[in-house]
Amino acid sequence: MVFSNRFGHLDIQRKSTKSRFPLLKLPKIVLLECIENLDVLEIILFSLLSKRAKSMAKRIRSNLFYIHFSSSDEGPQIWLKLPDAPGLKWIIDYDKEKESSVYPGPHTSFRGPQTVHFLYLKDNGIEDLKQMAEHICEVFRSPIYDVRISEESLIEWIINLQPTIPRAFISKGVITSVETLDGTFKNLKGTGYFDLEAIAIDENFQYTEPIPFRCISVWDSFWLTLPSVLNGTNSVILSYGSKWTPTDINTILKEWQMGSKLQNLEFMEIETFALLNARKASVEVLRDLDWTKSAENDGRPMEVKIDDEWTLTLPDAEPVCNLIRNDGMIGSIFESFELHADRKLELCFCFQVWNKPN
Repeated sequence: MVFSNRFGHLDIQRKSTKSRFPLLKLPKIVLLECIENLDVLEIILFSLLSKRAKSMAKRIRSNLFYIHFSSSDEGPQIWLKLPDAPGLKWIIDYDKEKESSVYPGPHTSFRGPQTVHFLYLKDNGIEDLKQMAEHICEVFRSPIYDVRISEESLIEWIINLQPTIPRAFISKGVITSVETLDGTFKNLKGTGYFDLEAIAIDENFQYTEPIPFRCISVWDSFWLTLPSVLNGTNSVILSYGSKWTPTDINTILKEWQMGSKLQNLEFMEIETFALLNARKASVEVLRDLDWTKSAENDGRPMEVKIDDEWTLTLPDAEPVCNLIRNDGMIGSIFESFELHADRKLELCFCFQVWNKPN
């Protein structure tokens, strides 16, 4: 890092552009050669110096980055990763606790096969984080790949900045109104994976519209209804804390086997509580279905691909109950049960759709 020491002593707010970084006086070609020797975090710091510095930084050729934006309770962070270099990361970490003398010196950490370059900046609030994310996207001409939201205001911000987000995570209690929930579903586009923790909405609320994301993970999903799932095009559905009954799950399986609904489904996991005992719950799930039992794995895949970075590993469950659809697709059912101290039976139901290799 050629210019780390220089950057570590910058006071960007108080000094003029020329005095705080004399290299800006250099001819354009020479300056570009200097910038090309900077590390990613140094380029970011350099680009913040002035409009000319930013303009010059944008001319550096680089691969597209995966930009991860996080405003979680663990602390605001912006990550940059290269798709073809999974062991290399650059992290801008906003911290209210560190002494001012630490800022903004980059340092490197080696974590097994991973190399992580850190830049610590003073946490002055969410606006700084938003402005930095916008700045990085512009400088590196890369979109935000992954957003983790812990404040409701960030939902509108990300929709206005970049409505197409491959991955979106929304923390517990962020969504407090039906309008915000509905607006999020209707205005976020092209989301491959959407993770929503518990919402702060009345427990009588029910959502009946399809959720337009390929993979959804919903926590405390009391509000998620059968019509929402049956009329959707989701490939992966993970529903935790559901109020669905074994009869509801039976309805889902019947609709899938008939072939008119859930045609894109690859995997579903539902955690719910049943008033029945384990045997009665299992009987109700399979009621009036044409199924066969398989005592061994005869080709069922053990992984479900969520996206390019994440694959869900499935349990090696045996035996399983198999349904066959008219198009030859197989739906494997496997369940687990846990009896809680209050005598409530927790049912974890999994349904995997697959096809035997030729």
